Amino acid sequence: MRNTIQVAALLLSCAVAACAATPSGAGMRDSLTSTDNLGPLSAGVDYQMIKRNVSLDAGGTKVLQARVYSFELGVDLFSWWQVFGTLGSSEAGWDTTDYGGNEIKWSGGTHFNWWHYDITDPDFMEGRLSFQTTAEYSQFRSGNDSNWYDGYADLTLNYELYAEKAKDLKAVPYSLALYGGAALSRLSGHVLGEDFSEDKLVGVVGGVDVYIARNLSVGAQVLVFDKASYGLSARYHF
Repeated sequence: MRNTIQVAALLLSCAVAACAATPSGAGMRDSLTSTDNLGPLSAGVDYQMIKRNVSLDAGGTKVLQARVYSFELGVDLFSWWQVFGTLGSSEAGWDTTDYGGNEIKWSGGTHFNWWHYDITDPDFMEGRLSFQTTAEYSQFRSGNDSNWYDGYADLTLNYELYAEKAKDLKAVPYSLALYGGAALSRLSGHVLGEDFSEDKLVGVVGGVDVYIARNLSVGAQVLVFDKASYGLSARYHF
């Protein structure tokens, strides 16, 4: 009897293991509940190449260079106010010095639309003018015992030119957005044994976003304080 029980237990355990190892493959298409969209969420990826003249605490200046890769998740609190966070990696060095290994980078910030005006005439200028502020606090680390933070804010004038018309909702691109304005960046940290802070606090920012579809965009940005930094991005707004 005892042997019979042991054999039965062994067969049951084998059956459970076999069931657990079965690939799910194509499953059912329906579910208990569903939703039309994911609401006020947006997600994206970014690449930044940062170059900044910085003032060393020990005297003199150097050029900070950093490469940053990150993922962004945003939530619209209102149609005109979004908060977002990023998580990724960064690496940094002085001038043409080899970069240290990638370590964590994170940030938190907000986009705030102050005002807009819709242009309806002439047709070729149909679009929207708006003022927007972006504010963000970021912390970066690099594998060569380097870390720094950046407190950033800007005020930009944005012009979104609509390519989409009521008679052709599938027009590509859907729209084109151009922006430019003033930027402020408070920088401080420690790279390769040197403590530093920003050499120039105020600069300019400009960029373009191409909306491939209503909710999908790719963009490029240039940020100039003393040196030019640039960034590339892709966004999907659910």
